[in-house]
Amino acid sequence: MFGRRALARINLQPALSLPQASRLAFARTYAKGSDEVDIINIPLKSMGVLTDFYVPPKLSTVPIKAWPRVILRSIGSFGLSTYFVGKFKNDTKLKLKLVDWKELALERYVKTNKIFAAACSQSPGQRRSYIQTQLDGIVSTEVKNSLAGRASSFPQGARLEWNLKKIEKEPLVKIFQIIPDKDEVVAFLQLIIKLETRQEMVVHGENVETKRTERLVTDYVVMTLNPYTDEMIFAGTIFAAGPYQKLRPQLDGSDMRALFKFQRICADIYRSPPAQEK
Repeated sequence: MFGRRALARINLQPALSLPQASRLAFARTYAKGSDEVDIINIPLKSMGVLTDFYVPPKLSTVPIKAWPRVILRSIGSFGLSTYFVGKFKNDTKLKLKLVDWKELALERYVKTNKIFAAACSQSPGQRRSYIQTQLDGIVSTEVKNSLAGRASSFPQGARLEWNLKKIEKEPLVKIFQIIPDKDEVVAFLQLIIKLETRQEMVVHGENVETKRTERLVTDYVVMTLNPYTDEMIFAGTIFAAGPYQKLRPQLDGSDMRALFKFQRICADIYRSPPAQEK
């Protein structure tokens, strides 16, 4: 783990200034515009992915010429998470339950996929309400809306099954981000957890040719967590950083329109990854 002095030398502390801006953005939106609100009073389901976090990519996926900067930024990302782990422990005096949280994140992920598949198998008029009720307390509001939109386009008469065949690697926490209250004390966390799984999708039904697809999937799931109660909400997914993405988030957390557009994009957990820069 990195010490505070080491972090200061590589100028990491200012790299993630999102808590204050995002805290104000959420508070002003969900608490009727009051400047005196506290993020701790905002439901977890209302929180999307806070910013464009830097998730270190595998070196094998980026050009060799980008390796030095990717390595430095990966060290910086690890250092930031280490710093926030220290602040979490200092502020809350709580035990760091990473194993439990990773298991809960995997449980949320599996349940979300299974319920989405089950929703697609309902009649078109029932799909949205099925998702809204079955995923309540599991995913964020924006993830619900995104899944309902995707389910509405699934062919009528077809049925969908989703099965987890294997967990290829142990879930790994890639980003540990604190969300402080108005007194700068840790209120919530956002964890970005890498899940590598083997999944099976089966499409079948009357007059529908059965199609079975099995594939390896790597997802970086974003979970919003109340560490005092262990309430966890699946807020969306993001992708590993491109070779030239900076450690400092490029999203302006005070730009409400840009923030919520970004959160809606991340809430679409079945979207395709963006094209990588060369």
